[in-house]
Amino acid sequence: MRISVTALALSATWMMATSAFAQPRADACFFANDFEGDDAFNGWDLGPQVERRTPEGEGLGEFVSAWTVGNAGDANAEGYFAVTDSPIGNRFAMANDAAAPCNCDMGDVALTSPSIDLTGRTGVALECRVFHEGLFASGPAVIEYSTVAGEWMDLDTLEAVAGQWQHLRLDLSGADGAADFRIRFRWSDGGAWAGGFAVDDICLRERLMHDLVVSHAQVGAQRASVYETGDQRLYYSQLPISQAAPVTVAAMVRNGGTASLHQVQLSAGITLNGNTYGPFTAEPIAELMAGEEREVSIATGWQPDAPGIAEINFVGGAEEQDDAPEDDMASGNVRFTGPGWDGGYRVMACDNGSPTASFGGTGSRIILNRMEVVNSGDQAAGVSVTYGSGTELGALVRAVLMDANFNTVDTSARRTLEEADMDMIQNGLPVFEAFTNTPVLVPGDYHVGIQQLAQEEVRAVQVLVGGEATPNRSVVLEGATFILSDLATTPLIRLHLEAVPVTVMEHGSPGVGLRLYPNPASDVVRMALADDAIVNSWSLLDLAGRTIRADGSVPRSGTSAPEVDLAGVPSGVYQVLVRSRKGVQVATLVIVR
Repeated sequence: MRISVTALALSATWMMATSAFAQPRADACFFANDFEGDDAFNGWDLGPQVERRTPEGEGLGEFVSAWTVGNAGDANAEGYFAVTDSPIGNRFAMANDAAAPCNCDMGDVALTSPSIDLTGRTGVALECRVFHEGLFASGPAVIEYSTVAGEWMDLDTLEAVAGQWQHLRLDLSGADGAADFRIRFRWSDGGAWAGGFAVDDICLRERLMHDLVVSHAQVGAQRASVYETGDQRLYYSQLPISQAAPVTVAAMVRNGGTASLHQVQLSAGITLNGNTYGPFTAEPIAELMAGEEREVSIATGWQPDAPGIAEINFVGGAEEQDDAPEDDMASGNVRFTGPGWDGGYRVMACDNGSPTASFGGTGSRIILNRMEVVNSGDQAAGVSVTYGSGTELGALVRAVLMDANFNTVDTSARRTLEEADMDMIQNGLPVFEAFTNTPVLVPGDYHVGIQQLAQEEVRAVQVLVGGEATPNRSVVLEGATFILSDLATTPLIRLHLEAVPVTVMEHGSPGVGLRLYPNPASDVVRMALADDAIVNSWSLLDLAGRTIRADGSVPRSGTSAPEVDLAGVPSGVYQVLVRSRKGVQVATLVIVR
């Protein structure tokens, strides 16, 4: 049995194209390559061609380039080099030993930049992202640089990280002023068949002396330990109002300059339903070294009293005057949920709502997320799961609720995925499984998940994942002995404290009556109903259920084919709800920039 971690193809309706890699002041890159152009390798040295081999390792006498440009679908064409597709359809450079035309002799391959003149440059830094899992027989991945032709120095030996892009910021100030500077990326397949290595978004920039950067404002700390129980410290994108403890907010702070910053201070404000609370202030950081990054959390003592989307705003400062104050602020949000469809059926979620891949395969396993319950009295109604491409009709599943020690508290009934479920999956909608006993929850940590049960005829299950998962926050129990492993990304598996209707008729059905075109869309999408029925109103929702646009935003409703202006709406997967005399219809819209 081999588990497949499948990066999603562009045509799949469940992909979300939010890039986790946002370069501040991207126009400051004096050298850059995102590998999106027609001649992406112009000026780059791809090294000698490599020989293709048989599965037994025998040379075929055919030679091909070690480096190619492609997207996640190209990388994972054979199912062994599952590069996360973020953003959707993004292209990158790769040495791929796991798809045509290789299996190849890639014992030592290198991608080398053209000569770059650093005369007059100071505080130079490299920013890029790499995908390096080190799977199968893969050898090391190394970044090197040269200031004298033919002489190379190590810059970084890359850590192998499963299932996600690594975002690197590396100091190159030792090369300041060099007239003949080059950088290269080296990788080895270990002398045998391996997976691959990918690099993207290469940027060289000059750093300022004092540059504080604030990012990733959110509820809960992304890097909080799951072992500190008894409160609510972990990250949540959605949180039932009845389980919203006094809120902890957090943000990342980084010294992007070349000199230390002193007395670094972060403060935060929270806005919910038109009311602003705070500011809440963190303890100052006495010194933040150049290139250092920390997560700063603030226990606000504030507790929400009504459902709604809360905006979290962080601002930072230091003793030194910032040379680039435009990135001293960061914003994020959390949805406090309540009863009914508008309230999200009191959902608790720790994914970021931006699926970039899926996890699963055949065999038996339980995929779980850890949730913190802080107040007594709520009942666990069930679990919603957003399945991904590759999930098969007839797969046998059930929802599972476990305590912090993985003892079973409750399950749903066992059942096979039916055509109605597949319709939901094809439309990007989650499938709800109700717990049998709907147990009353007491304070403590729980694991909620979906179990893929073994059956005579093999059926695959894939669950979408989105957002970083810290150790023991998202896990999988595999096989008959339930071997425990951490997941690097968060499954879209959510706990509901209120039952979700078995069908989606309450807020519309994903039938063929609603058509969106073009889809995927970029600037404008038009909606049309069967028989040219009049659209009375419409809403554009994200995967967390938040309203992004609604009729009134674009004054074209009340027509048979209204248009929706998508300007300012990030790339990703959305739901369009249209109301007419025939009722409510739902369709999935993919926005691609």
